[in-house]
Amino acid sequence: MIAVCLFSVIELKSFRSVCRSWRSSAFDNPFRSRPLIELKLLDPTENASQQGNAFLSGAAFFFRVTPSSSPNQGWLIKSDTDLNSGKFRLLDHFSRIPLKHRCKSINLLRFNVSEIQEAYVVHDRRMDEPDPGFKRVVLATVQGGDHALGVGWDGRIRFWSGRIWTILKDQLAEFTDVVIHGGLTYALASDGSVWWISSSLSIFKYGPPLDESITEGDTLDPNVFYVCAVDDDGNQIGETSPKTIGFKVYKMDEDMGKWVEVKSLGDDAFVMATDTCFSVSAGEFHGCLKNAIYFADKECKIRVFKLEDASITRATSTEQNCFKMFAPSFF
Repeated sequence: MIAVCLFSVIELKSFRSVCRSWRSSAFDNPFRSRPLIELKLLDPTENASQQGNAFLSGAAFFFRVTPSSSPNQGWLIKSDTDLNSGKFRLLDHFSRIPLKHRCKSINLLRFNVSEIQEAYVVHDRRMDEPDPGFKRVVLATVQGGDHALGVGWDGRIRFWSGRIWTILKDQLAEFTDVVIHGGLTYALASDGSVWWISSSLSIFKYGPPLDESITEGDTLDPNVFYVCAVDDDGNQIGETSPKTIGFKVYKMDEDMGKWVEVKSLGDDAFVMATDTCFSVSAGEFHGCLKNAIYFADKECKIRVFKLEDASITRATSTEQNCFKMFAPSFF
C-alpha cells in the first residue's frame, strides 16, 4: 500500500532500500508494462486464422510527470514498451503512434512520475497496428480472472474465452463503449443507456436512455459521465469527426435515475484519446484549461473545446499555452 503512493524514483529507491521484503514488493521502474495476452483478430482472414496473430496490448500508459524540484505542475505523457527493442518509448497522446523526440535518455531521478490511466487495444501482429474490428477494449475481472472485453464496430460486446471471441448473451442494445469504474465493468449503449456487466458475464440495464431522461444541471462530479460530439446541426455523432463543432456532457444522477446535462466540469478537464478517456485536474498540468475537453481531429491535430463559450481552439504549435501540457521540456 505504501509503494503505490510513491511518486518519484528517489522515493521508490529509498523505499526499496529499507529491507528485502520491501524491495521485492515494489518495482524499480515507474513506467511499468504488462505481459502480452495472445488473441485472435476479431475477423481473421483465411491466412491468419490461428491464435497468435494478435495480442492484447496493455502497455500504453498515461503518466503525470513533474520535475522533482517543482512538483506542482507537470506534463501528460503516454508511453509503451517497443516490442522489438524492449525499450521505453513515448506515444502520441491521442493515438498509439510513436513520437520522435530529441532526448535519447531520461534521467528519472529528476522527475516525479505518477500513473493516471492505462489503455488497451487488440493489436494486429502482422500489420503492427490496432485491429480495426474494435471500438474499445478493456481488461476486466470476470469468471475469476482478467479477461479481454471489447466492443466491436458492429456494436456487440465480446470477451476472449481463451480460444475465440464470444458474444455476451442477452445483449438488447447496440453498444459504443465499455469502461471499468470502481472495479466494476459498464457498457454504454448508442441510446445513452448504461449497462452493468457482472463478473459472471451477465449484462443488466443500469440506467435509462439519454433522450428519455435529460434534465438541466450545473457543475457535477466529473468522474463518470457521458461525453458526445455534436455536429453543426446540433445532432449527436458517435465520434469526433470533421463535422464536430462541440460536445455535450451528461452525468447519471443515481438518486433520480436520470441523465443530467453538465454545464461545467469545474476545475477539471477531459482527455479523449482513441483508446481511452479520462479526466484530469487542470491545475496540475502546464497550460491545461479547466472546464475543457481535449481531443484530436481526423488528422490527429489536437484541439480543445471550452464548455464556457462553446469554442474550439486548434493546436498550431506546442508553444501555445493551452497545449503545453502535451510538450514536456525534455522533448
